[in-house]
Amino acid sequence: MSTFAGEGRAEVTDPARLMSVDRWRELILGDLPALDAIELRIQDTLGLVLAAPVESAESVPSFANSAMDGYAVRVDDVADASVDTPVELTVAGEVRAGAGQLPTVTPGTAVAIMTGAPLPAGAEAVVPVESTSAGERGRIRIHRAARQGDHVRRVGEDVSPGQRLLPAGHRIRPADIGLLAAIGQSRVLVRPAPRVVILSTGDELVPLEKRPEPGRIRDANGPMLGALVRQAGAVPYSAGIVADDLKAMLYAFDSNLGHADLLIATGGVSAGAYDHVQEVIGKLGKVRAEKVAVKPGMPQVYGRIGDTPVFGLPGNPVSAFVSFELFVRPAIRALQGRSDVARPQVRAVLTEDVSAPPHKRTFLRVRLKREAGRWTASPGSAQGSHVLTSLVRADGLADIPEDVTRLAAGDEVTVHLLVDV
Repeated sequence: MSTFAGEGRAEVTDPARLMSVDRWRELILGDLPALDAIELRIQDTLGLVLAAPVESAESVPSFANSAMDGYAVRVDDVADASVDTPVELTVAGEVRAGAGQLPTVTPGTAVAIMTGAPLPAGAEAVVPVESTSAGERGRIRIHRAARQGDHVRRVGEDVSPGQRLLPAGHRIRPADIGLLAAIGQSRVLVRPAPRVVILSTGDELVPLEKRPEPGRIRDANGPMLGALVRQAGAVPYSAGIVADDLKAMLYAFDSNLGHADLLIATGGVSAGAYDHVQEVIGKLGKVRAEKVAVKPGMPQVYGRIGDTPVFGLPGNPVSAFVSFELFVRPAIRALQGRSDVARPQVRAVLTEDVSAPPHKRTFLRVRLKREAGRWTASPGSAQGSHVLTSLVRADGLADIPEDVTRLAAGDEVTVHLLVDV
C-alpha cells in the first residue's frame, strides 16, 4: 500500500513556507562554480566572454597609407591649386595596394595612389581623384589645395602598441573578431560555453518519434529545453527519457555527470510517490528543495553533485519553461562569465483585466504590441501550465507581484522579453 499522503491542511500551500523568486535565484547564483577558461581560435569565440584582457602588440595601421584613390603630393606643390586655377604636376608613378617597390614624390611630381596603398616617400597628403583632371603628356591637373596629412591613414591611428583593446569580462562580437584579426591575435582566453545535460523523467513519456499509447505523452520538455539552452549560449546534450525508478535515475544522473557543466532534470520534483529527483541528487551530492512563491513553477530543486550544478524543474511544459527563464538561464549566463544574466524588460499596458493568486509572483504569457508610442500586453486566454500554445503566442512574461491579485485593463506591468539579445 502506498504511503502517499498530504499534510492535512485546509490551505494547500502555507505562504509562510514559500521562498521568493529573487531569494531562490540569489541562492543558486551564489553557489555556482567558476568554469576554467580555455584558449580558442578567435573564429570560435563569438558570444563568449573574455577571461583576460587583450592588449595590442602592434600598430594599426602598421604603415601610412592612402584613404582615397587619388594622387600623393607635396603640400607646397599644390598650395595655390583651385577649381579654376589648377596646378599641373608630372605623374612619377603609381602605387597599388600591396605594393612593395615605391616611387618617390619629388618637387613638382605626384604619384597615382590607390586606397590602402602605402604612402610613398616624400608624399605629405593625398588629393582625391575627383579633384583632378587629365593634363598633357603624363601630367595631372590638381584642382584642390591639400593640407599636411589629408586623406592619409597614419601609423597607429586606430591602434597603438600596448593599448588595451578589450577588457576581461567583455562578450565577443563580430567587430571584436575583426579587430583581433587586425592585430594578429589569433587566439584568446575565454569562458567556454557550458555543456548542459537534459534529462526528462516520467513513466508517461515517449520519444517524439513514437506515437504514444493511451495514458502516455511525447517528451516536449527535452527538445524545448535543448533549444532554450542553445539560445542561452550553452551546448545542450540530451540524455533522453528516464523512468520513475530510483535506480534508473541514479544511473542516469551518475553516468552523465562526466560531460556536464550543468544538469537539468524535468519532472519528479513535486510531492508524488514517484518523484525521485530530490532524493537522487541528495544521494549523489547536496540538494535543496523549496516551494518558491511563483506561478507557474512552485516546486523547485537545486543541488550540486561535485562541481556540477543540478536543477530539478517541474514537469508541466510551461512551468519548466518559466522556471528555466527565471533560474536556469541566469545560471548558464553566470557560468559564461556574463553579468547580464536577466532578460531585457519593458513596461507595458494591459489590454484586459487579469487576476493572480495571492502570495505568489505570477508570470503571465503576453503578446506585445507597439501602439501610440507605448507597449501593450495582451494575455492569452489559456494560462494553464500545460498549455504550450500560450508560449508560442507570447512575446514576453508579464510580472505580477506577490501582493497583487487583480489588475485592470490600462494598468502597467513589467514584461520580461522572450527574445535573445
